[in-house]
Amino acid sequence: MRKTLLFLLLLCSKLTFGQLHDDFSDGNLTENPTWQGQVSQFYITADKKLRSSLSVTAQTVSIFSANNLALNAKWEFSVQLNFDPSTTNLTRIYLIADKEDLSSSLNGYFIQIGESGSADSYDLYRQTGNLISKIIDCPTKNRADINYLSTKLRITRDDFGKWELFSAAPNSAIYNLEGSVIDNTFTNTNYFGVYARYTATRSDGFIFDDFKIEELVADLTPPRLLGIKVVDDYELEVTFSEKLAVSSSLVAQNYRLKEQGTNPLSVSATNESNIVRLHFTNAFETGQYSLVVHNLKDLKGNELIENNEISTFFVKPYVALKGDVIINEIFADPSPVVGLPPAEFVEIWNTTPHYIKLAGWKYRDLTTTATFLADTLKPNERIILCSAADTNLFKVYGRVIGLSTWPSLNNDKDKLSLLNAQNILIDEVFYNENLYKDVIKSKGGYSLELIDPRNNCVGTQNWQASIAALGGTPGTENSVYRKQLSITIPKILKATVINGTTISLDFNKSIDSLRGSLVTNYSLNNGTGVPESAKPQWPDFSTVILKWAIPIDKGREHTLSVDQITDCAGNLIDQTSNTLKIFLAKEVLANELMISEILVNPKAGGVDFIEVYNNAAEVKDLATVKLGTIDGNGNPSNIKTISTTPVLIPPKAYWVLTTDPEVISQHYELKNPVNITKMNAMPTYTNEEGTVILLGALGVIDRFDYREDMHFSMLQIAKGVSLERVSFHKSANEKGNFKSASQASGFATPSYRNSQEESSGISNKIWFSSKVFSPDGDGFDDALQINFELIDHDFLANVTIYNDKGVMIKKLARNSNIAKAGSFIWDGSNDGGATSKIGIYLVKFEIFALNGRAYNFEKFCVLALKLN
Repeated sequence: MRKTLLFLLLLCSKLTFGQLHDDFSDGNLTENPTWQGQVSQFYITADKKLRSSLSVTAQTVSIFSANNLALNAKWEFSVQLNFDPSTTNLTRIYLIADKEDLSSSLNGYFIQIGESGSADSYDLYRQTGNLISKIIDCPTKNRADINYLSTKLRITRDDFGKWELFSAAPNSAIYNLEGSVIDNTFTNTNYFGVYARYTATRSDGFIFDDFKIEELVADLTPPRLLGIKVVDDYELEVTFSEKLAVSSSLVAQNYRLKEQGTNPLSVSATNESNIVRLHFTNAFETGQYSLVVHNLKDLKGNELIENNEISTFFVKPYVALKGDVIINEIFADPSPVVGLPPAEFVEIWNTTPHYIKLAGWKYRDLTTTATFLADTLKPNERIILCSAADTNLFKVYGRVIGLSTWPSLNNDKDKLSLLNAQNILIDEVFYNENLYKDVIKSKGGYSLELIDPRNNCVGTQNWQASIAALGGTPGTENSVYRKQLSITIPKILKATVINGTTISLDFNKSIDSLRGSLVTNYSLNNGTGVPESAKPQWPDFSTVILKWAIPIDKGREHTLSVDQITDCAGNLIDQTSNTLKIFLAKEVLANELMISEILVNPKAGGVDFIEVYNNAAEVKDLATVKLGTIDGNGNPSNIKTISTTPVLIPPKAYWVLTTDPEVISQHYELKNPVNITKMNAMPTYTNEEGTVILLGALGVIDRFDYREDMHFSMLQIAKGVSLERVSFHKSANEKGNFKSASQASGFATPSYRNSQEESSGISNKIWFSSKVFSPDGDGFDDALQINFELIDHDFLANVTIYNDKGVMIKKLARNSNIAKAGSFIWDGSNDGGATSKIGIYLVKFEIFALNGRAYNFEKFCVLALKLN
């Protein structure tokens, strides 16, 4: 029992004072410590020293023992060589080595004794793989006997990597400094060992003793938790200040992840002695993670107690898709300065809820490419990109990435691209001055801002000049930002024929200009097919101009179909509102459109009008016709365009041309108020005389030479009275074919049949709509309607009402100029305004002309009232 306790005490003593201590007094190489390698090539002498064995061949031999002390360390040992050391007979004592085989490629440090010449030194070397470098070159030592070398060596290395090499005479306790150096290339080790290279005659001349490796300064410092790193979705690496005891460092229960509330599934060692790897069951998501450790000890038994918790922020890998990060603002022309710094910048915006790593990403224009170093975009974060030299100018506005290679921005136009580390295009913008939509701001001092990153539309539809007071909004939401996404479905409003090959198509809202420019999205039937070009119209793109290569057939109805058109939100065109009827009228030939009525001497506050009549059997387009006069040489002059858009006039319809339809409607009855076109300007027509012409593509269509004396001779004033055409079968200038509009018609009949138009009847006649009437206000036969139709013009009329006793009670008309057809109304009142009694009444209708012709008509009617 005493022997066992003594052994444990000795063992504890050795563990306390050093990693390795062997004076070979135990007489073996197999324990305390254990030596490995070519152990058979060494033996322990009778005086308890390690000596190389005799060999019959030249060779290199080595033995090693475990050791992990590399910093804050002290190595001591004695060396005796019973020969003159040389490059073929030398020894190396490996203080630090990461490999067992000391003759192989390894990383470490060693002391070498053996070089050319009779004087030798004790030098420190660093070995990196197979590369060997001397880092302490000590002075040579002269010996009395060149075939005998004996010394004691002490080598120290502190925590900062400072090496010092000392030597002492074999029987002396005084060590002299031979040299020093600072080298931290390798700070970990696994082995300590001796190495001998010899010829056969020198094979048994290597003698070593008193190996001691211990801490330079006693280690009472507990280990520290330095950091954690997420390796992948399931693993963490934990770094400590020093190597820990395996008995504690590889125990899963000694680690706890606060966010998951779990211990790792397992813990494994790594190639670095102070780093372990933790394996977890649940995958990590983006966020902060805190690791708590306990019960961890270093190799000296010092326990990690304080600062046992450490955190890291993990960004789960996310592969950005096109459009996830967008170019959001472009400041290409800083001059003149409005409010922003006088330097270019581009703002990018992470529109996703993910963290996006930018390492290896590229930002470029047409000529220059810049590559991002390690950086990360936070969710919904905007970052300002600029030249590295301008970084400080923009820091006040937000986070800035200064690029050492800056693709300079052209003022007028450029193409900017953003690519990820795999060279996949994430966003691209081709900008030009049109995107500003403001001539002044396009000259400098204002940035271009994106309106809506989720908008399907691009170009001018989604960019404009900043409206911010500073001229831009780096690092913050764009001043022009607004969501353009809408649930309103696109529809066709109308189609306007511009000419024989061109149609203007209007939508109810802005459409995607890219889709709007695809000719395959439009088609006209009857063999016309798709257009040659489709051009959405800037700036709102709610109109598309379609042009066909061949003329569209005239005189027949076509169907225009529209498909695959979307708005900026991606809403597809309403499939119930994606077709329209298109009609192109044929050219107007002579006498197909006729001058029907003119008013060139309007009432006070009135305006002129010209009425035309479609005498053709098909629809005609007034946009193909112009209105004018004749100059002194008989040539058309003062020509005015009737309309710049189609005005389709049906067969046998009357259509009014004027500069103010509202005034016409105030002065005259408009029975067909839609049959009127407002002209921007009309030719000047004098009151006394002049010429009205209709001019088509093939020449003069109709002509009327008017004079004021064409009016009815009994008219006292012709102002406000129109001249009406009597017959469309006769020339406009045939004598008597234009007469004054009748008084009964209101002196003009714009938009409907002329009061003086010839009748198809064969005799003069009058009749009542109903012979019995009752002016009681019940809405049924409340008045007597006296209709007439004559076979000639220029009649005056007297209409008188008599009772059954022959007494005159009402004068309806006295010498009134009447039309060839019309009506008078008697409401049952007498000349005093009172309602007449019930009974039988005589209507006497007299007509007469200035040439002496006269006709009399008498018809009876009944005035009835309801009985109470």
